[in-house]
Amino acid sequence: MHPIEHLLFYTNFLIHFILASSPVHLMFHGYMQSIHPIFSHSGFEKLYVANKERAKMGDFFHQLHHRYFECNYGTVEMPWDRWFGSFHDGSEAATIETRVRKKRMYQS
Repeated sequence: MHPIEHLLFYTNFLIHFILASSPVHLMFHGYMQSIHPIFSHSGFEKLYVANKERAKMGDFFHQLHHRYFECNYGTVEMPWDRWFGSFHDGSEAATIETRVRKKRMYQS
């Protein structure tokens, strides 16, 4: 990540300066904020143990960002990619559109 991206990524810690928090909450928040990207970059959506779904991990939406890069910059919950035309839903039509947009970017 770019240093400015890191700064923005960790700004949610400012909530602990506004609301009284236990040190345990702060440590848990730090742990989850720092370790969560490992799960979202694992390439797996769910963790299965003994053929039972045990935990949700990454998401397909973010995996498409790593595959094509010029799409799905945010998260599936935030509408930014839909608003700015960089949304990829996994369909062949979206793949073609992403490739066309990528060619236009590099021709400019």
